[in-house]
Amino acid sequence: MARDNKAGKVLLVDDDWDILELLEYNLEKEGFKVKALEDSYQAISAAKEFQPDLIILDIMMPHPNGIEICRELRAMKRFEDTYIFFLTAKSESYYQEAAFETGGDDFIEKIIGLRALTYKVKTVLKRRFVIRKRVPELNIGELMINRRSHSVRIRDKEISLSKPEFELLFFFAQNPLKAISHENLLCNIWGSEIYMFDTSIDVYIDNLRAKIGDRFIQMTADRRFRFVPGIQW
Repeated sequence: MARDNKAGKVLLVDDDWDILELLEYNLEKEGFKVKALEDSYQAISAAKEFQPDLIILDIMMPHPNGIEICRELRAMKRFEDTYIFFLTAKSESYYQEAAFETGGDDFIEKIIGLRALTYKVKTVLKRRFVIRKRVPELNIGELMINRRSHSVRIRDKEISLSKPEFELLFFFAQNPLKAISHENLLCNIWGSEIYMFDTSIDVYIDNLRAKIGDRFIQMTADRRFRFVPGIQW
């Protein structure tokens, strides 16, 4: 994880140099120390030397591709907890499944926009939020959230959630007691290029609260949201 007194270090690996330059520029502007690689063969040795707090991998690169690099990094103890994000033009579900099963923490489609990726990097390295979609299951009291099956249970009762509601709950559950803004939810779940009113996000949250119990997602005085665990269901 990033050090408390620094914004953190980011390793970029993509065979598209235009994307690398754009990402490098935007991340350095945010204060991050960045190392950009166009040659995936250098990724493992560069990671060992650079010791990044977060690694961004393209999937479709000449051997080794992003999935192979991620698998090799996760096999090393020093990179067990390092954030690994995938940035890819591939949107098919099996690419996402492979990314998470291999150890990727998030999967960002290039079509959604690079600003969303920059925002997510700031979210985890500066604001200390958690985005780890590789976690297969979260158990909080009697609430069980299974990412692989996209199922939610309270005690023995299964709760049916839409995909947006599930993603909201998963993000909330990984960041308990933190005040979360509409902007944070928009950029981390839908992407910064998606045009959505705050009221639309409110509708999703209202639906989620109706299904799991409204006392567990509270609104602060400045219209932020807070997930409150530890209450008996």
